[in-house]
Amino acid sequence: MSKKGIKMTALMALLLGFGLLIPVTAHAQSGYKITSTQNVTPEPYHVANNIKSRYSWDKTHTKKMTILNQLGNLSLYVTQKVTMAHNGQKSTYFHVADTYGWDMGYVPTNSLVKGANPADDERPVYQPEPQSPWTGTATVPVKSVTKKNFPKLNKQLGKARYYQTTKKLKIKVPFTPYLGMGVVKVSVSLPAGTVVEAYRYSNQMCINGTTLDQRILNPGYSQGLWAQTDGIAYTEAKFFKRVSHPAYLPKSISHGDLYLGGLSAIRHSYSTLTKQSVQITSNGYVEVHQNQPWGRPIEYTGKPKTSVKIKRTRIKGHTRYLYLAKPLTGFKTTTVRYHGKHQYRLAFVNQQKTYTVTIPSDDDKLPMSCYGVMRFGGKTFFTSYGKVFYDD
Repeated sequence: MSKKGIKMTALMALLLGFGLLIPVTAHAQSGYKITSTQNVTPEPYHVANNIKSRYSWDKTHTKKMTILNQLGNLSLYVTQKVTMAHNGQKSTYFHVADTYGWDMGYVPTNSLVKGANPADDERPVYQPEPQSPWTGTATVPVKSVTKKNFPKLNKQLGKARYYQTTKKLKIKVPFTPYLGMGVVKVSVSLPAGTVVEAYRYSNQMCINGTTLDQRILNPGYSQGLWAQTDGIAYTEAKFFKRVSHPAYLPKSISHGDLYLGGLSAIRHSYSTLTKQSVQITSNGYVEVHQNQPWGRPIEYTGKPKTSVKIKRTRIKGHTRYLYLAKPLTGFKTTTVRYHGKHQYRLAFVNQQKTYTVTIPSDDDKLPMSCYGVMRFGGKTFFTSYGKVFYDD
């Protein structure tokens, strides 16, 4: 496979990882402003040993893009030299890109050294490519799964498992900057009785940190980072007990992640983000995210705009009624009481519609991704049911 093909396959693998999949975290205005820009002939640079800034930034200096000292042997290409003003002082930054011209953010000039990374054996030439995967116009082929065939598909999909803490615990959850390059493990607290989505491996509990609520994940959010979509937090299994599938979550093949739209949204989901997404957390919160359609998939796992605790769940047929202490802004909620913790009711309906997506590939048979369509608070959403991998 060509380097370009490898790159595209890796990109699709990233996009496919929905069970994966924050609004862009709202940071305060930094006060940084670009006052001058000088275009330069792209030349390779690498991170200095005595690095002065740990991160590369977006042009407003509000969003952390990469962790520079975790880029390995990657060479960066400087495309511009800019001056940024902040609090009456001026500093020079390099605008950098990777070999293919993908934007890697702005880096203080004293954090980079001219020349390719000495550890980079290949030292590829700068060859910018059209960034078409992010245009939002590309679609993927979608197939419908009949109710008759769904049970067979269901058996091939992994099932989420849930455990509950028996005491207050500290765990380290992986967080990442916006481009997903580099990891920071942030210590967070799990109160006693917290329900987590996890699996047990030997004497270790492997926890999906992205399904925890914002109060728990706030130590990472407050650093301007995003919960790593495929990151796992490890801790001792002896402090957990297995519990049944929480009633407020849909089928055990879903991770509670919902993305605005139905069939058409699934077709476009590999090239653009949905404007709104919802995460029903493992410990019983409804969290709403507002996303930038042209952003990165990491936006789905950042600090939510709204978080409301689910106080009670009642299941009737394929409908889950979620009872909340306050209405969920922007969604249809019914007032059922005038006081107490169960004043508002939101209907969560599984529409029993399932779809599959298989990305065409010349060299490899990529896994088939599966999705279900739901109605949540009067709006249509789709959720990831996971992937079916093929044997060689």
